[in-house]
Amino acid sequence: MNLNDDEINNSVEKLLNSDQNLEDSITKRQWQILEAALKIFSEKGFQGSRTSEIAKEAEVAEGTIFRYYKTKKDLLMGLLVPLIIKFFKPLIIKSAQTIMENKENKPINEVMEELLLDRLNLINSNFSLIKTIFMEAAYEPELLKTIQKNFGPVVIPFINNFVEQNIDKGNFKEKDSLFITRTIMSLLLGYLVLTNVFPDSFSNENDEEEIKKIVDIFLHGVAK
Repeated sequence: MNLNDDEINNSVEKLLNSDQNLEDSITKRQWQILEAALKIFSEKGFQGSRTSEIAKEAEVAEGTIFRYYKTKKDLLMGLLVPLIIKFFKPLIIKSAQTIMENKENKPINEVMEELLLDRLNLINSNFSLIKTIFMEAAYEPELLKTIQKNFGPVVIPFINNFVEQNIDKGNFKEKDSLFITRTIMSLLLGYLVLTNVFPDSFSNENDEEEIKKIVDIFLHGVAK
C-alpha cells in the first residue's frame, strides 16, 4: 500500500494526539521515578535492580514507588509506554519530514545518508532506553507485544512508503518493498549492534563516513 502525504500526516497527528493525553496524565514525580528506573535498569538489568535503588536515584521514598506501581514488573511496563512515546515522537515527526519532503530533490544516496545518520544519532542519544527495553523484551512477552504494537505500525509504513516512492522513481529495483524496507532497517540496526557489542572488531570513529559506506553497499552491492 502506497500512502500519500495526507494519509501520512493524518496518521502522525492521530498518534501524537492520542499519546498526548497519556503523557499529560503522568505526574512530575512519576517522571522522576520512571527516569530513575531507566537509569538503574540500564545499568543493572531488570532482574538485578531493586526498588530501593530506584527510589534513592529518584529521591523519593520506596513506598512512593509502590503508590504508583504495585510491582517492579508494573514499573517496567509503566516505564515503556511513556518513554517510548518521548522517544518515538521526534522520530515519527522528523521521519515524516525527512522521508516524504525532500524539497531540494537531492540524489537518493544523499537522502538516504541524511536519513540513516539522523536515525543513528536519535538512537544513540536514547541508547539506554533502547537497551533496557529490548533486553527485557526477551524475557517479558507483554513488553515484546507492547514494542510490536508501538513500533511496527508506526515506523515501518513511513520507511516502506519512502521505498515505494523510490521504486516508482526508478531509484530502487522493482522488488518487494517490504523486503527492501527490512534490508534498510537491518543494515542500520546491524551497524548499531555490532559496533556496541563488538567494539574491538567493529569500532569506528566517524559515523557519517560509515553511513556513506552502508548506503553505497545498499545501492550498488559488493560485486565488481
